[in-house]
Amino acid sequence: MPIITIHNLDKDRAWGLWNIQEQLQVLEESYTFGREEKDYLAGISHPNKKQEWLASRLTVGMVCEHLQLSYAGTLKMPDRKPYLCEQNGHVSISHSHAYAAAIIDKSKPVGIDIERIDTKILAIRKKFLFEEEFSDDIRHMTQYWCIKEAGYKLAGSTGISLKDDIIVDPIPAGLNHGETQIHLGANTYRILFFEYDTYIVAFNIN
Repeated sequence: MPIITIHNLDKDRAWGLWNIQEQLQVLEESYTFGREEKDYLAGISHPNKKQEWLASRLTVGMVCEHLQLSYAGTLKMPDRKPYLCEQNGHVSISHSHAYAAAIIDKSKPVGIDIERIDTKILAIRKKFLFEEEFSDDIRHMTQYWCIKEAGYKLAGSTGISLKDDIIVDPIPAGLNHGETQIHLGANTYRILFFEYDTYIVAFNIN
């Protein structure tokens, strides 16, 4: 299986990245479904989305194994936030085209996002940034988007505005990796971001 990497951030937190190359049938045969997961997958109509769903759950399972946590599947709460069926840790999942990513912490909330670097970001940047934060650097804008999406998942609640409620400390243009902070209400989180292939990955490290 083409898992790219699994890394510990500390003894209780690890993340993994999967390059999706397998056919849908191979992914289905490789995954041990937890309760209700087959019904959820059956409700996804697009084959590529099914592949992303399965690859992300396989990544979760491998990260659990890396942390020596038992794994019995991943479901979603009514607000769409994922949770481990055994509720033995916090999980966040992301997938975009050719990659799936997951992060798990045994006791603290986590958020991860992966986004492909694409010119479409220039058309949607007004949804998550103020005009004075705009640039025409596609990678730069994708970094902000990815960091804010990781923050949204970390918040774990609906009604959060990417533009108004998740504030990112300024990131210099031209970086392909780095660390910044986001401010979410009264809380501040450190976010690591980096470029892999033609994608940006971001997740919290505290």
